[in-house]
Amino acid sequence: MRFGDDLMHEEIYRLLIRESGQATCFSFVVIGAVVVGAALGGAIATLSPNIADPQAVVLVMMVVAGIVAYAYKLIRSRPALSPDDIRRLLPLLHLDDGEQAYIDTLLALGENPSLSEETAAQIARELSTLLDTYYELQNQLDGLREAMGTASEEERENLRKRLEQATDAEARAALEESLQLLEQRLKSQHALATYVQRMEAHLELILQTLKSLRESLARLKLAPEGLNEFDVEQLRQHLLELRQEAAAIENAAQEVLQEMKR
Repeated sequence: MRFGDDLMHEEIYRLLIRESGQATCFSFVVIGAVVVGAALGGAIATLSPNIADPQAVVLVMMVVAGIVAYAYKLIRSRPALSPDDIRRLLPLLHLDDGEQAYIDTLLALGENPSLSEETAAQIARELSTLLDTYYELQNQLDGLREAMGTASEEERENLRKRLEQATDAEARAALEESLQLLEQRLKSQHALATYVQRMEAHLELILQTLKSLRESLARLKLAPEGLNEFDVEQLRQHLLELRQEAAAIENAAQEVLQEMKR
């Protein structure tokens, strides 16, 4: 590992926490809540007229202290990971393409002897920020897809046919109102579809950027004489532009959503 174990380990554990941290924390919350409840129950029982066995309260409090101490140890304990350890962990993380490309790039960066530790660390921090952008864009994309709903041209065509065939006045009025609502849903869907496409395209651009950088690092490792052609400042500028473009897409999509609420 080249640019400092702490930085690489921080990123690996960041992905580990993203995959399993919430479930782990939830388990401890449940267990802790149960035990604390038992402790309070024991204390109340001790102070009640029908005095319970005080040893039970002591035992419960010991269990609470043990669980808290063990949880704290798990959270703070981060054993050192070698590149091979990390590669063995990757299949267990269920990473998507972007996360996989990110870790592959970090490994290539950390194992490249041609770059100084300072330069490698600088690039790694830029990549970490880019991963944050990737996640933000993914979350925004998921929200837009949900907001687009399930309206379809087929549904509109079916409603039109039912309206044509309806003879009852009240039924026709209800179907006409349904058709108007569906038309509004389709209009909103079409307005958001552009931003969904832009976000999907930008996520793909981030993915290809990571893959391209990893391959460049692999070539640099085999041919260190190409170091002079590896422009770190140009890379930083490109990553900055990626983040700015993603922010612009997100802001534009939010403006469209705000307009729809009015």
